[in-house]
Amino acid sequence: MSGCDFSQQDEIQDRMRERVENRRQQWESQGTETYRLIYSQQVGDVLVDTVRVVVTGGTVDSSSTSVDVSEAELLVGTVDSFFDLIEARIGEEESQFDVQFNQERGYPTRYTADFRDDRPSQTVLTIGLEDSLGASDPGGQKETGTE
Repeated sequence: MSGCDFSQQDEIQDRMRERVENRRQQWESQGTETYRLIYSQQVGDVLVDTVRVVVTGGTVDSSSTSVDVSEAELLVGTVDSFFDLIEARIGEEESQFDVQFNQERGYPTRYTADFRDDRPSQTVLTIGLEDSLGASDPGGQKETGTE
């Protein structure tokens, strides 16, 4: 493994963890626990172009999809679970991912992951987020970052 600098890789992973944690804290500091999240997802060749999730008190109250998929097949239920999905990729040797965040509110707006093992690639794209006060954000401004 000549030419591989593990300390540099560790630093990159630490910066990514810090960045994701900062965005999670930004999201949590707003206290938004009741909202509607609309997103699309693709796992391998299976595209679900619209997923609508109603979250009440931080818990999924209901969800509907544009095609018939089970709740277990959905990659994301809440914004917190979206963060969890991203954090699971940090430092994982069998994946390469990219993530973008809403600059003003901190929630993830785009996530893509490609795997070197037999798992299919994944994409989640936030279409919109509306909180309980009626504040709507159609993806908003984005900050880009790649792991």
